[in-house]
Amino acid sequence: MNQNSNYHFNEPNRLDRKALFLVIATSILKVARAAWPILAIILVKGSDRNFYLIGVILLITGATFITKLIDYFYFTYQVIHDELIIKKGWLNKSTTVVSLDKIHEVNLNQKFVHKLIGLYVVNIDTAGSAKTEIEINGIDFKRALALKDKLTFKSVDFQDDNQIVENELATETLHEEPVKNITISILSLIKIGFTRNYFQTFGLLIAFSFQIIDQIQDFFYTDKSTNVYNDIFSSSYKSYLGLVGVIMFLAVILLVIVFNLLRTLITYYNYKIQLKKEHITVSYGLTDSHIVAVKANKVQLFLYQQNYFQKLMNLFEIKIKQVASSEDNKNKKGIVIPGANYLELKEIFNIIFTKSLIENQSFYKPHKRVILLKLMWLCIPSLVALISLYLLNIFTLAWVVLVLFTLISIMIYTSYKNEKFIYTDDFIILRKGFWDITTVNLPVYKIQNISISQSYFQEKNQTGSLNLQTAAGVITLMYYDFNLLQQITNDILYKIEKNKHSWM
Repeated sequence: MNQNSNYHFNEPNRLDRKALFLVIATSILKVARAAWPILAIILVKGSDRNFYLIGVILLITGATFITKLIDYFYFTYQVIHDELIIKKGWLNKSTTVVSLDKIHEVNLNQKFVHKLIGLYVVNIDTAGSAKTEIEINGIDFKRALALKDKLTFKSVDFQDDNQIVENELATETLHEEPVKNITISILSLIKIGFTRNYFQTFGLLIAFSFQIIDQIQDFFYTDKSTNVYNDIFSSSYKSYLGLVGVIMFLAVILLVIVFNLLRTLITYYNYKIQLKKEHITVSYGLTDSHIVAVKANKVQLFLYQQNYFQKLMNLFEIKIKQVASSEDNKNKKGIVIPGANYLELKEIFNIIFTKSLIENQSFYKPHKRVILLKLMWLCIPSLVALISLYLLNIFTLAWVVLVLFTLISIMIYTSYKNEKFIYTDDFIILRKGFWDITTVNLPVYKIQNISISQSYFQEKNQTGSLNLQTAAGVITLMYYDFNLLQQITNDILYKIEKNKHSWM
């Protein structure tokens, strides 16, 4: 039985009554985030003006609560004639109308607070927004799924919200398209957690460490002439060069691996994928639950990446990108699938594009001169660093610059060796990377703009650069044969002009 018949979305619908608890919680959290420095001063130093400060905080909390309460009572949503209509506001009223065929992605999110009261947030993304355009915060599980069904033109059967993906799109007739369910196991998540995002995790830990150190500086160092960094480096400089330094280095590596593993398990716990003709639905999350529905014809780019360790374990990380209206928004839209094997990768690709994954095709490579060019650019900061060390009378550290120069040179050569460009009748495929080898699959009909350029240095070697503008970002091919790029450009323009597909 189709559960959409149980909900009258053609009439104005309000948020669930339990969403009032969200109003209270969000009001307190919003004030707490803004007022925590004042609260810290009250607790640490104390003051005769504490009473007034607390009064101001309570006044702000009350005003915030009233504002959120008005937002709750004056919020409605409905679907009429293939349009989603959102009305909100009391004195300042606003109405948002979104055509259903412009909706690219529907996300059902359940943060920890929402888990406590059994409600979901429905986020709806369209092509024209720099952020989530529609947010319906506070509806129950079945209603949220029914709304997602209404917005993405699917039929839904409901049983238990612990079996979201398996039961969400149950077939009702023998002639209906079969549903393929894929579950990413805990073992696969552990493997992918051990082998992904080392540099990103290391950067996050470094940033977090500096924040902690700065807080220590403010509380324990009143003399501005000294700071915690001086104490760390001056008191233990010699120790860091010995056994203690080696132990600390290994400890940092272990911390990065453990942190990355825990983050992967918490974020992608119970990851389930459901594949149906022209649709993909995924659900995942431990503390925060997410359900994401994507229409296949809205997918702009299909990426998958794999490093050496993941290759040994037959694991891929898949990224499905949709329309991104700004650079900052690209990571928000689309789906990330961690830990899929090769057969699952092929199935997902086939569902989205109704074509087989392209493999073992002839490929093109950039001109070898690009290696020399990058090495020449690398020499400039290296020489500046060596001269600076000499002028500062610490030229004994020149070996550090030489080691870094060697490592980066190896990275440049390896990246060149891994880069491959494949052009077929339907796809442009670019494979590149140093450690994580990323393969980008771009359907030709999704290209919005194409341009070819040639610098003065490229002209001498008959090489050039090709820029492919898509709704999900720009793909650039640099230092490829110029005649080849011209032929490809003309061929792509011809295909774009005669194709009847919509890039949206």
